[in-house]
This record gives sequence, structure tokens and C-alpha cells, in this order.
Amino acid sequence: MEETIFTYYVDLPTTIRSFVVSNNDTNFTIILNAKLGREQQLKAYLHEMDHIRNGDYDKKCSVNLIETAAHGI
Repeated sequence: MEETIFTYYVDLPTTIRSFVVSNNDTNFTIILNAKLGREQQLKAYLHEMDHIRNGDYDKKCSVNLIETAAHGI
């Protein structure tokens, strides 16, 4: 079964660009900060898509480790 990815624009604190939620089924929801410019929203969207493609929700490690790997630090 192929997953569906829902995307919503929400006013978030400026310290939060985006986040993704793994739903109870095989679907995901990406929340993008509506206060960001279009280019920053696109970068944030692609970052969240990378988490989905990389299967980060199936990993048994800390979110800090996942983000460190995602940012190539």
C-alpha cells in the first residue's frame, strides 16, 4: 500500500520551521510554518520528505541523532 502525505500550513512559533507526524496508518502529515517565505517552506518540506524516505520513523534512536544525520553534522 502506498502512503499518502498530507501537508498543512499552520502559524507556528518562528523557531519551528516544520515537522512531520506518522499517522496510525501508512500516511504522514507534514506541518509547515505559514509564517515562512515560500523558499524556506520548500526547504522545510524537502527536509521532512527526506525523513519519510529514510524511514526515520522506524529507527530506534533519539531524534537528536536522526537530525544530526539529516543535517550531515
